Amino acid sequence: MRSKNLYGNVEAAIAAVIAFLISMVPLQIGPSFGIQLSLVAIYIVAFRRGVRVGVMAGFLFGLLQLITGFGQILSPLQGFIEYIFAFLFAGLAGLYAVQTQTAVEEKDNKQLLFAIGKGTFIAIITEYFIHFLAGVAFWGQYAPEGMGPWVYSGIMNSGSALATWIATYAVAFILIRTNKKLVIANQ
Repeated sequence: MRSKNLYGNVEAAIAAVIAFLISMVPLQIGPSFGIQLSLVAIYIVAFRRGVRVGVMAGFLFGLLQLITGFGQILSPLQGFIEYIFAFLFAGLAGLYAVQTQTAVEEKDNKQLLFAIGKGTFIAIITEYFIHFLAGVAFWGQYAPEGMGPWVYSGIMNSGSALATWIATYAVAFILIRTNKKLVIANQ
């Protein structure tokens, strides 16, 4: 059991570093809209090892963005909420780890498509809900004149969430379908 936890912890750290490296590729359109393709690394480790390891990878990824200065920080509380807390939820894709692994082992691409879709959707919705709340509280001051912070945050975060979900869902599905070892752990 200790060996399995060690492998999971190491894989979480590796996934966080890979996610951080991917996040350096600019996929930002304007000041408030972007696609976080880096989440694919977190999703894959979550599908491979489950929620605990996925959450740890998300935490480490957010921490890396904070300590390296790649995060957009308005205040310490906003930094904590959007980088430490929100990215934890990317690991919730691991709720569908068993279904994803079963679909891979049974070579059931339809079930694999659904399992990855559900896992990534839950992860995106929960993460972006946190970003939405932070957008209202911290970023609302940048809303165009006449637009309230709730509407501004809703528009910006829902667009980014949808674009990120579609992109990460597609990439994760293609990667897992073409390389089944990504989610089937030997240890």
